[in-house]
Amino acid sequence: MKRIHNPEIEQYALTHLSDLYNIRQQRQGIHLSTVIYCLTRAYFDFTQYIQPTEEEVMLFALGYGLQDVLTPQEAEAPVFEKDGITYSPDFMLKMDDTYFEIKTTRMSIDKGYLPDTWIEYIMGGCYIRDITEYELVVLYMMGNWKPPFPKIYAETLKFDQEEILENWNRIVTRRNVLKGSLNCKQPPAPKLWCKEFECKYCRYKIVCDAIEIGGTSG
Repeated sequence: MKRIHNPEIEQYALTHLSDLYNIRQQRQGIHLSTVIYCLTRAYFDFTQYIQPTEEEVMLFALGYGLQDVLTPQEAEAPVFEKDGITYSPDFMLKMDDTYFEIKTTRMSIDKGYLPDTWIEYIMGGCYIRDITEYELVVLYMMGNWKPPFPKIYAETLKFDQEEILENWNRIVTRRNVLKGSLNCKQPPAPKLWCKEFECKYCRYKIVCDAIEIGGTSG
């Protein structure tokens, strides 16, 4: 047997996945995730959009593909809006009178925590939907990284009104920073409005590095 690497077919497959899930399509409007994650990246997504890398296309495609497989016909994909911020959960199912969201992740279930960005997003969703409890189901695709891999875990997250409002005020502040940057055509200061992990593989890293060297950021 002879194995011959075929980059042309690789690119064809990547393009197909990208087109299938609109991965390379520029997102419009300010979404809840837009203001929770890096504001500098969000600014560049609006003003000088760079196409996702091959790695990003694959990660998004895996997530969307699994979501398609898991989504039953009765699932809903509602879209909410509050204070100019759009919120749209991946997909939600209704059990009795309660809606719960299903998320997928490659992190280990043994870590026993939810990422800060998830909590901020969920509390933002609570504010928009005027609720204080959130039903969440997480599919851990790699389980605890020991066979058998996939594991599922469901929980009810309960918040008090004070922490929900505090989180929303922080979200609105970040929205204002982004809108102000777009209005004055000056990006938010690199590494100031993001989590540390976001910089490592960001497609705009080279742009932020250049801004830091030149000292031209707001």
